[in-house]
Amino acid sequence: MWLDLLRESRSIDEFLWNGDRRAKPIQRAALVLYSMTFLFVAVIFIKLAWKISDDWRLRAVCIAIGCLLGAGGIRFMRNAFFH
Repeated sequence: MWLDLLRESRSIDEFLWNGDRRAKPIQRAALVLYSMTFLFVAVIFIKLAWKISDDWRLRAVCIAIGCLLGAGGIRFMRNAFFH
């Protein structure tokens, strides 16, 4: 039902952004994998910015996107281990 889906979606969002002390180990492992995806893409963007030598605007955009994705990945990783 629609309300059940909405309720579960809210609990998943709360787990991602706030963590949960009662999370099961498999949920924590899934959150670690999810955060590693963000961190991997952040590293790709930072390496791409390192390789760009001509356009400083594109380099700045790549660095900004990489930092945002890295911050999200670190936040998710923190929620997986410290809550």
